[in-house]
Amino acid sequence: MQTNSNYILVDTPKALELALLNLRQSKVLSIDTESSGYYTYYPRVCLIQINSRGKNYLIDPLRISNLSSLGPLFLDPEILKIFHSAQDDIKALKRDFSYEFVNVADTMISSRLLSMEQSSLSYLVEYYHKVTLSKVEQKSNWETRPLQKQQLRYAASDTAYLESIWLKMEEELKKRNLLDEAKSEFAFTAQEAYVAKEGEGFSLAKFPDILNFTPLERRKILELLRYRDEKAKRINKASFRVFGNDKLAQSVKEEPNEEKCMEWFGKKDGAEIYKLLISEYNDPIEASELTKRHGEDLNEEEDKKFQLAKKWRLRIMRIRRMEHSLLPSNKQLIAILKANPQNVEELRGLKIFSDWKVENYGPSLIAALSGSNYDSLLQKLTPIRSKEAFIAKRKKKQAKQQAEG
Repeated sequence: MQTNSNYILVDTPKALELALLNLRQSKVLSIDTESSGYYTYYPRVCLIQINSRGKNYLIDPLRISNLSSLGPLFLDPEILKIFHSAQDDIKALKRDFSYEFVNVADTMISSRLLSMEQSSLSYLVEYYHKVTLSKVEQKSNWETRPLQKQQLRYAASDTAYLESIWLKMEEELKKRNLLDEAKSEFAFTAQEAYVAKEGEGFSLAKFPDILNFTPLERRKILELLRYRDEKAKRINKASFRVFGNDKLAQSVKEEPNEEKCMEWFGKKDGAEIYKLLISEYNDPIEASELTKRHGEDLNEEEDKKFQLAKKWRLRIMRIRRMEHSLLPSNKQLIAILKANPQNVEELRGLKIFSDWKVENYGPSLIAALSGSNYDSLLQKLTPIRSKEAFIAKRKKKQAKQQAEG
């Protein structure tokens, strides 16, 4: 066990046993993780940070093969687990270690409910503690060993402030009558099952400047992305580190010969990419196929319900004066209208919403989907900020978008 004033590096089974002596006595744990996703195709957790009673434990899962002893901590209902963006960390920990979680708090969800200017951890630390977190190691390679001191200090700082921030947020949520809603969202996040993503690990629509290519060029880019994705899987390397997007775009625009392709991509890959570039394609990709949104594949009756659901959502947003990130997404609304729940319990069974959303939004949403009037069902909803603050923030956002556009 390596110790200094900033962190305790836990990288042996014995060090883990010693750390657990303190962790098991704790009532509050602040938790974060560092993963390899910026460097590998298949991300894995490379470091688990747990702050307990003023001590920062940095637990190394690449050096300790069995971390099952942490599981009971995460399942203990008497221990509060604080995260920032709990969904990301919890899903990663479920994926790699099959942990389960209860009694969770999330400072990112809290920041959105409290209508703060930003929801990043660095913003919250600056706001509450007047401390600027370093971002130098944000894209560090966390698979490398030994980890460097600057990496460890960076990792420790991510949990050092979470407990004090949460305590301040908890008080504010209480004052605004939002704590029950927040806790329900936390519980929903903790219970969400990890589902492995299937299919292509890329999106043609997100390729840089894709609308500036011709339909045939888009088809060629798609084929090159598929080739890159398959190679990235084989060598477990982040796709953009296999071949850069700039080089793929250049090869499609300039149509290099085979020799030039080999120069750019290597002998074997260059030969395969050249074949893809000169192949004949009868299925060019129109711009309209890239800009399809959720709901465009609905039948007439489903689309009618979708429009009703979106009007309902707009009513909720205006009544509560809240950001769209806290409201049901198009994907969620479509899943609900396709399932066609007839009552609140059927909606709850879909496990799309938190219990708070089911109880407070469910009756009016079901009424909206059936075309019934639901005004009386919205009367008890609590605005999360003043009308003036809502309008001011919306105008500020619009001004920023216009400036950027």
